[in-house]
Amino acid sequence: MSNELLRSNNYALLTFAATSHALKAEKLLKSRQADFLVIPTLREISTSCGLSIKIAPVNLLDYYNYLSGNKIHIEGTYQVVKEGKKNRVEQIQIHKQEES
Repeated sequence: MSNELLRSNNYALLTFAATSHALKAEKLLKSRQADFLVIPTLREISTSCGLSIKIAPVNLLDYYNYLSGNKIHIEGTYQVVKEGKKNRVEQIQIHKQEES
């Protein structure tokens, strides 16, 4: 994990329907030595799982496709910009990359 991601005010967030999905995603990303953080799901996002994965926006498509390809169900993808004490959250629609 980089300190840059820890302090970032502009990041992407992956949410999951179940804690087990978030934990499996964490294990897969660790095995890949990916740069990410597991954080509590933001209050601004209503989801059934309390854990999310925080990543740099530049890695969103790559990590999304990697996790989806490993049968991890990602409930939502979001762009988050911290503005003072509030978060501006925008949902991002991603379509899994077609396999050839």
